[in-house]
Amino acid sequence: MKVLRTLALLLAALSFFTCKTAQKQVGDDGYIEIQFLQMNDVYEISPAPSDNTGGLARVATIRKELLAKNPNTYTVLAGDFISPSVIGTLRHEGKRIRGKQMVEVLNALGLDWVVFGNHEFDYDDVADLQARIDESAFLWVGSNVFQVENGKMKHFEKRKAGSMEECGDTHIFEVRDADGTSVRLGLFGVTINTGIKPYVAYTDYFEASNNSFAALKNLHAEQGKGADVVVALTHLNVEDDKKLSAVLPGIPLIMGGHEHDNQIHKMDKATIAKADANAKTVYVHTLRYDKKNKSATVKSELRRVDASIADDPATAAVVAKWEKIKNESLQSSGFQPAAIVTVLPEPLDCRETIVRHTQCRAGELITAAMMAASKTNPECALLNSGSIRVDDVLAPTLTEVDIVRMLPFGGGITEVEMRGSLLRRTLEASLENKGKGGYLQLRNIRQGETGRWLVSETPLDDTRIYRVVLPDFLLTGGEYRMEFLKASPDADGKAGVNPDILSFHKPLPGDKNDARTDIRWAVIRYLRGF
Repeated sequence: MKVLRTLALLLAALSFFTCKTAQKQVGDDGYIEIQFLQMNDVYEISPAPSDNTGGLARVATIRKELLAKNPNTYTVLAGDFISPSVIGTLRHEGKRIRGKQMVEVLNALGLDWVVFGNHEFDYDDVADLQARIDESAFLWVGSNVFQVENGKMKHFEKRKAGSMEECGDTHIFEVRDADGTSVRLGLFGVTINTGIKPYVAYTDYFEASNNSFAALKNLHAEQGKGADVVVALTHLNVEDDKKLSAVLPGIPLIMGGHEHDNQIHKMDKATIAKADANAKTVYVHTLRYDKKNKSATVKSELRRVDASIADDPATAAVVAKWEKIKNESLQSSGFQPAAIVTVLPEPLDCRETIVRHTQCRAGELITAAMMAASKTNPECALLNSGSIRVDDVLAPTLTEVDIVRMLPFGGGITEVEMRGSLLRRTLEASLENKGKGGYLQLRNIRQGETGRWLVSETPLDDTRIYRVVLPDFLLTGGEYRMEFLKASPDADGKAGVNPDILSFHKPLPGDKNDARTDIRWAVIRYLRGF
């Protein structure tokens, strides 16, 4: 009996210590991991036809897999998604679609946060952007972006069922893991100031970032409600992201957009990351926060989005709906999406890293088509590279939908008589715009070894009048650093605004037989040889 009693006491003691150890193991361990699934600059909802990469239904699958492993997963998009896209330019139910398809697909995907990108402000009417904000199920952030209304600045707002949600400076989220560790996660977002419209205003993004970070860290600090750790969503040039990180080294993770090629930069203890455009890749970031030492570490994995990832059925159904609408709308506009236009000897590189930095094959083909469609035998052609939006390498077999993808904005082309001095100024601005949409693709113009501009191999003469064909958009003055090109014809076809443009030659409105009415038809007809 004594032996049994002793054994019982030992078992009880062992049980006590085991329970105590187990309780300690399942309690707050002071560490928490938060995951971020990052996209940026997404204009396409489906995989790219050229290499079958991308596709938002695949990204939705990745999101579900991450959430299953860690419920503290946020899916984010670092700006540029409302525009531009082929679908966005089309009409449905009597209205231009203008990003409605993107919002609906991203809602189905389960997107959590977005920051405004410059292309969110492509449309002249604020009502289009407001409709997209109101339709969204995700959170918008904009620390330096404001709506101008009746001469006053205010944050953009999401309006639903009589309520308003401000697309404000800062947000704090209470995050808790399975063992009870909790952390206050802060978020802010800033945007490059190139999306110029009368209804939008910007403050300095460095100053806004400083103010937002300070507010997040100090918010009700006396009550212990400030953020423990802060992350940023940005839509800036990468050099500005680096400057921002240097100014605010306390931010461990900056998830950025604007550049379209994946990149990651380590800045002391911080990470700056951008994925490839159109969700060809995504970044998965794991932020591990140590509450005791008040420190954060970030591990980042770049994941390729390809056919090895199955579509999420619910998201795929929404994508299929909009693809059907796209094909029907293109057909009603006279395009046959699957019809072959031509077969090139090699793929056509339309990536922004090419078309915005060099004179390229895509620019040669489009400017040649502009010249061929012209009626006044122009001496040269200008094309803003920002009109080439596909950011992809097109297969040699080009279809009509490839041309529409390449030039989704379409738009007419105009022949003008232009003073040589204005042509020179335009060409100089093009050089300053290298890397941006205002970099020009040129026809019959080149810069000689001495730096002199040559038009048809003859030195450009400031006093001469040149016949030039160019997109209508350039004559709005809306291209970056090219506001001096703004011009419009009077009733006699002469320039009513710009004294350096003497005359206009435009197609008759609605004349479908004149390829100048839409640059896409000019390209299609040129490549088909008629």
